Amino acid sequence: MPANKESLRLIGLAKSTCTTRILLVFAEKKIEFSFYQPDMANGELKTPPLLNKNPFGTVPILEDGEYVIFESRAIARYLAIKYANIGTPLVPPWEDLKAWALFEQWASVELSHFDPPATTIYLQKYVFPLRGKKTDEFAVTAALEVLQMKLDILDDILSKQQYLAGQTFSLVDIFYAPTISGLIRAGETELITSRSHLNDWWLRFTARPSWKMVLEAYHAHEQ
Repeated sequence: MPANKESLRLIGLAKSTCTTRILLVFAEKKIEFSFYQPDMANGELKTPPLLNKNPFGTVPILEDGEYVIFESRAIARYLAIKYANIGTPLVPPWEDLKAWALFEQWASVELSHFDPPATTIYLQKYVFPLRGKKTDEFAVTAALEVLQMKLDILDDILSKQQYLAGQTFSLVDIFYAPTISGLIRAGETELITSRSHLNDWWLRFTARPSWKMVLEAYHAHEQ
């Protein structure tokens, strides 16, 4: 099923971790799309045209013709399933119930165990200072304590399997990557490098052409 560039439109921000998840899926699938970045300075996300697409006023938002979906992990699943036979396989075969259960198990680990403390650290140490806000050191310390334990578990898991949902690369790896990159930008590189199996996984991930493509897009919007 070839992708029609005119029918796939991503509304997002190139420097957003959530948008990055979708950009990685597009890159792995090698499907074309148009990309629109809202005018954040003028509050475009909170205007009726975009609130009609996502009442929570956040990005990313995907338009597939008349169909509109928001939330990065939902969009990623939609694209991975719709274009299952294009590019890199990112989800299990539809008929393999046990494989899907394991996939969703590991995807839930990312959302429930990893993302909350990791995103807190990224926001507090990187995003908020860029916006002139003060870092809440207590929140950072508490989040680091939780995240250290979670990363120890992930490191042990990766001593037994190549990727975060098993022996093959999948959407679950994509779910983790933008926030791990955010932790590194926040000065927490050692969280990754001090754990050999997690670090090996990260080196494999960042060697992928899709990551290099998305990283170029990120740096292009640094100014």
